[in-house]
Amino acid sequence: MHIPDGLLQSVPQTRYLSAERWHAYRSIMRTFYLEYQTMRYQLDQDALLSHLRQLPAFQDYTAEQLIQDLDQLVKWKNLTPIQDPHKAYTIADFKNRQFQYMMTEAALEVERMTIQLETLHTQAGGLSTSAFARIERALAIADRLGKLSLKEVGDWWQDLQEDFRRLRQNHQDYLREFYGGKGEKLLKSTEFLTYKQHLIHYLEEFIQELQSSSARIAAQLERLSPEQVSAMLERVHQSALEVPRPQSEQQPFWQGHLRQQEEGVWASLMKWFTGRDSTVRQVLDVTNEVIRRVVQNAAMLIQMQNLGASNKADLHHLLTLFAQTQTVEEAHCLSAMVFGVPQVRHFSVNRERQSDRIDLSIYEEPPVTYTVRPRVRTYRPRQDRTGFSDKREEKAIQLQQIKAHNEQLKQQVLSHIKNGQLDFSALTQPLTPEVRTVYLSWVALAALSPDHTGLTQYGQRFRVEHHGTQLCDLVCTDGTLTMPSCTLIFEETAHV
Repeated sequence: MHIPDGLLQSVPQTRYLSAERWHAYRSIMRTFYLEYQTMRYQLDQDALLSHLRQLPAFQDYTAEQLIQDLDQLVKWKNLTPIQDPHKAYTIADFKNRQFQYMMTEAALEVERMTIQLETLHTQAGGLSTSAFARIERALAIADRLGKLSLKEVGDWWQDLQEDFRRLRQNHQDYLREFYGGKGEKLLKSTEFLTYKQHLIHYLEEFIQELQSSSARIAAQLERLSPEQVSAMLERVHQSALEVPRPQSEQQPFWQGHLRQQEEGVWASLMKWFTGRDSTVRQVLDVTNEVIRRVVQNAAMLIQMQNLGASNKADLHHLLTLFAQTQTVEEAHCLSAMVFGVPQVRHFSVNRERQSDRIDLSIYEEPPVTYTVRPRVRTYRPRQDRTGFSDKREEKAIQLQQIKAHNEQLKQQVLSHIKNGQLDFSALTQPLTPEVRTVYLSWVALAALSPDHTGLTQYGQRFRVEHHGTQLCDLVCTDGTLTMPSCTLIFEETAHV
């Protein structure tokens, strides 16, 4: 790999960010940048000093210090001095270097970068799915770029790159909030419970859109032949060469580097959406893991809140009050105050009643003992240690029955394969639901494979051939299934 010579040189325009007097340098450059935004491209020393002295830290800032700082920034190629002869009324003024200063292009980019870094933590990431639709529309015309002008091809390529970059960056910025110390602290906070359900719904909608859109985009990418891809990238490369570039950007091998960048973008797009190890699958796994952690942490928070709600002391106090009552009527009144209609609870116990009267009061019923078990996941009832019976014979019988059932199912499945082919449109004998499930699993397995092949549970390799857009009726014992017409072709015939 060839490394450009520019990568082996220092960048002097960034030195003011970490120099000894960085606070002065950064304030000067930020003032120039803010004025640049208001179309004031040049500032003199007096205007710049007036702006700086409005800041509390520069109340005692002198003109001599400003001149030294400006000279240093000019030396680092952050500012370009332009001598202003109109303000020189005497020769002494002309010799005192009355300059107008202007930011260089490199300094503008550096200052933009610092502003972006300062606001990076306040930028809210989101799982927007609009980029999927734009990428899908862009790929729909990928094979017709020869009919477009080079300018239109360049715009198409820039839009495709921008949508792809935004798609990758958005999901990374959003999902990384749930990892690391900050994410763990967020998921374990009690305030997290208020928007837990909304977050889960938000992630589930993103997963659904990702699954449907990524499948269509992958199909669009796979239908492009290598010749079409090569012609498309050549057209894109020609459009990039049509853009006028200054001589400073035309470094040695710059055209080759441009071609490598274009091929790398297309390869990243292919890896993101196609293949068994595509990035889409990884994004789905990460999002599902986030949902699992959200649900798990919410359940843990609710359980922790319930741990502190022990009502043992309250029950003890109520029982003491009940024991102190003198008559049943007082106990009834206390019961109405404690339990009342809003807090009434009905318990139903399966036991034999001594009377079948429906108007019999609960106070006239004899007491009954009912064992209450804890409703916690870790509770296990006490078990008596007893011996166990030998069930090897029963297990052997069940194993034989399972093997016989599987062998019978295998005979039924393979009986419909004729001359190494299984044509669903030619099946006339009704299929059982079990046989139909096996056949449909084979079709789904081949459809998910990039080469449309699969391997059955009986060791046979096959491939699927679709009959265009035709449909066929698959007659089954429990109904008729209308499905796309296709044929499974096996590499070797079935052994019954």
